[in-house]
Amino acid sequence: MTCSANPRPAESQTAVRIAGNRRVGAGVHLLRFRAPAIARAAQPGQFLHLLAPGMALLRRPFSIHDIDGDGIAILYRIAGQGTALLSRLRQGEPLDVVGPLGRPFAIENGRPHHIVVAGGIGIAPLQLLLRRLRAAKLSPLLCYGCATKTELRPHLRVKRIVATDDGSCGAKGFVTAALEAALDRYPGAQLYGCGPWPMLKALAAIAARRRLPCQVSLESFMACGVGACQGCVVKAVDGYRTVCHDGPVFESAAIDWDQEPVV
Repeated sequence: MTCSANPRPAESQTAVRIAGNRRVGAGVHLLRFRAPAIARAAQPGQFLHLLAPGMALLRRPFSIHDIDGDGIAILYRIAGQGTALLSRLRQGEPLDVVGPLGRPFAIENGRPHHIVVAGGIGIAPLQLLLRRLRAAKLSPLLCYGCATKTELRPHLRVKRIVATDDGSCGAKGFVTAALEAALDRYPGAQLYGCGPWPMLKALAAIAARRRLPCQVSLESFMACGVGACQGCVVKAVDGYRTVCHDGPVFESAAIDWDQEPVV
């Protein structure tokens, strides 16, 4: 039971060269490369499986952060040996890329307002969504929350509400509280979100209480990326789903939020 998104394009395997890989924050990097076929096919919310020289046999999944022409950007945080290795790669070095993979966000054109809710590195799959919403002249609102202002990442210039846990930028407190305060000004909004499990659980509760449609992108370790290994199973209200194949984008109402976080 997932969101009614557009059909997924067939994935492809592509050899690319790194165009840039720079540090944009503490432990956070922005990787760029050119892949015209992937750039044409990819939709917001999908991900790529990357294999870099020196990595173990298993690929690493990364959300597609942005697309500019035939260039693709990946925003990632160093979280283990694989991402640490990736962060050390330089311009011109090779990458093996499989994608685009997964179920994307569905842009609901009939809704009067579109609100994108990001928590920390959860901004990673939402930049492209913001770009596509803006291109469709849907005037998205970004609600962006982090622990402190130094964790905020650059993003498209759109209307935004910022919340930080320590009050160093924007409202002090959780981004879901800032969203709740704003929703009366945006009746009938379509909600989209990505971030830590507690944030998404709170977002899903707000959507249910206000009877608003909400799509969320879940994070999980994805060994195969195509649903074969069953290593990224999440409990839905009517059974079990794989994050890589049935998601990573789901309707928030489809997920059992009382389970242990999938990450």
